[in-house]
Amino acid sequence: MERKLIAVSLFSGCGGFDWGAQQAGVEIIWANDNDPHAANAYRSIFPDVEFVEDDIRNITKIPSADILIGCYPCTGFSIAARRKWKDREERNLKADKNNFLYREFLRVIDIVQPKYLFVENVRGMTSAEGGWFYKQQVEGFQGKGYQVYPQWLNAMNYGVPQSRKRLFLVGIKDNVPEFEYEFPEATHGEGKLPFVSLGSAISGMPEWPEGEYCDISFHGHYLTRNRKRAWERPSYTIVAHSHHVPLHPMGDPMIFIEKDKWALQGDDNRRLSWRECAAIQELPIEIDPGGNMHNKYRVVGNAVPPQLAKTLIKPVVAYEKEHASNN
Repeated sequence: MERKLIAVSLFSGCGGFDWGAQQAGVEIIWANDNDPHAANAYRSIFPDVEFVEDDIRNITKIPSADILIGCYPCTGFSIAARRKWKDREERNLKADKNNFLYREFLRVIDIVQPKYLFVENVRGMTSAEGGWFYKQQVEGFQGKGYQVYPQWLNAMNYGVPQSRKRLFLVGIKDNVPEFEYEFPEATHGEGKLPFVSLGSAISGMPEWPEGEYCDISFHGHYLTRNRKRAWERPSYTIVAHSHHVPLHPMGDPMIFIEKDKWALQGDDNRRLSWRECAAIQELPIEIDPGGNMHNKYRVVGNAVPPQLAKTLIKPVVAYEKEHASNN
């Protein structure tokens, strides 16, 4: 019987990346997050996976695995990118200790001893402090014997019904023979398959689902740009803040007034519901974050689209199968 690759997941959130890895043929054996709502969501998808709900800084016992997945928090990077400090490390620690959670990922590498690393984060990680945070991570992985492959990817180029640009780092241990990771080519876009539409993800869902969408007023910042995409196009990025999620495609499009000013038309304007956001992320329908509506938006918006994760892990699964058959 063919042995499955096994994976450990840190900063797992609701399990979007892990769900994609499982669809690619990987077995998730252990996961961790300190967010109780993310933990609820994860357990609703992976009831049989050992999930440790705690700060990773408190955890020392983690099983070994072939793959280590880590999507550590990213909010601090956007803050750091706007600041200049004489003593970068000391002042950043005071400002946002989560900026340094990549060190926990580096620490856990020594415990898990994986052959493959998969990391996802936002653009701010490369710009924060002139790229210092990004460089520290890459050099940290290289220092532990990994060849690092970075790539900016847009999820809509891989069949996800939203435009979502993120940075992915893939690490391959230097003792993995004759394998150079190549990011899979885009499958959707110009000259390829058409982008998957917003309508394909949410058509047929209730138009006005009571209690499932954020109904606060559309504040000035919200109206600084277009928030509504048509049914036949991919959605704008599904974000983690309930006040800032895109508009549902029903009704009239927004109108451009001037730079940083857009206007709504008609009465059919509401934000996407958290369930619609989950559908656009292509998360399993049974996902249940618990908590209030804002918690649900946050957990869903922070997820990695499983379809993209599946695509990224497939080359590793294919290599392992071929390598096993040749030995």
